[in-house]
Amino acid sequence: MALVHLVDRWLGVGERIFLVLANVCLATMLVFNIINIASRAVFDIGITFIFPWSVVLFVWMTFFGFFVIYRRRKDITVDFLIDRMGPRGKLFTRLVVNAIVLCLMSVMLYYAPYTLRAQIGEIDMVTIFGFLVERYVMSVPLFTACTLICLNVLVDTAHALHGDTEPRHSPAGDI
Repeated sequence: MALVHLVDRWLGVGERIFLVLANVCLATMLVFNIINIASRAVFDIGITFIFPWSVVLFVWMTFFGFFVIYRRRKDITVDFLIDRMGPRGKLFTRLVVNAIVLCLMSVMLYYAPYTLRAQIGEIDMVTIFGFLVERYVMSVPLFTACTLICLNVLVDTAHALHGDTEPRHSPAGDI
C-alpha cells in the first residue's frame, strides 16, 4: 500500500502541474488576444500568428484540464443512485466504472502511435524558436493525460480493494 500512496502523491503533483499548464495556456490566449484586439483598434493591423496559437493553446488547455477534471472528480456522476446501493453496491459500481475508464484510456493509448504518425505536417504560423511546430505536438498532452488517468484508476482500484473510501482530491476551491 505504500507504493499506492506514493503514486497517489505523485499523481497529485501531476494534477497541480497540469492545472498550472492549463491556466498558463488560458492566460496566454487572453493576453495574446487582448494585444491583437488593441493592435487592430489602435493601429488597424492584426497580428496573424495570434489565431493559430490560440487554437493550439486552447487544445492544450483542454487536454491538460482533462486529467485535472477527472482527478478532482468534477466529471458527471450519478451519485444519488449509487448512494442508495449500500456499501457493496458502491464498491461494485466503483470497480465497474474504473474498469470502463481503464478500457477507454487503454484504447486511446493503444491508438496513440497511429494517431501521432497520422498527424504529419506543420501547423502554419505556429513557431517555437523559429521552427514550425509539428501537428502531432497538439496530441501529446492528451496522451499524457490518458496515461495519468490510467494510473489514477489503478490507484483508486487499489484503494477500493483495500477498503478505503472514495478519495476526494478536490481542494477547497474549484478549478
